Amino acid sequence: MRLNRHMLGGFASALISIGLGSPTNAQVTSTVDPMANDAAALVPAGDIVSQVAFAYADRNQDALVSWEEYRNRGMRVFDRVDSNGNGILEIAEQQVLAGPLGTKPKRDISIAEYNAALHANFAAADKNHDGALTPLEWRDVIRPSKIN
Repeated sequence: MRLNRHMLGGFASALISIGLGSPTNAQVTSTVDPMANDAAALVPAGDIVSQVAFAYADRNQDALVSWEEYRNRGMRVFDRVDSNGNGILEIAEQQVLAGPLGTKPKRDISIAEYNAALHANFAAADKNHDGALTPLEWRDVIRPSKIN
């Protein structure tokens, strides 16, 4: 499966939030059924990309994405992007993720830095601080209104 901005959602945002590049407007190339488990009903006023990403991350299908589910999804993404398996997202690997029109990444990122960025994004999106993301909170991960 080809990775792109839409499939990565908050995980690409994690890279952006620590200054490591910008994703492109690549097309969605996922085989995930966006309507599985009534995913369309999970994100009121959300778009199909948010719905697909939420349904994919919500492994136990409880209509919430826990920190564990979120982190596990992020680590799966990291493993796919880290093509040489050295535990570091090198500039060249990040550039493949960003695509030819994306901003050139500035530096390599370790798995520890990536995990810290995931945690920061999750904490910022978890508005009610209950340790899980609702579909509405998830939309802020997928489509952050403000990236620092």
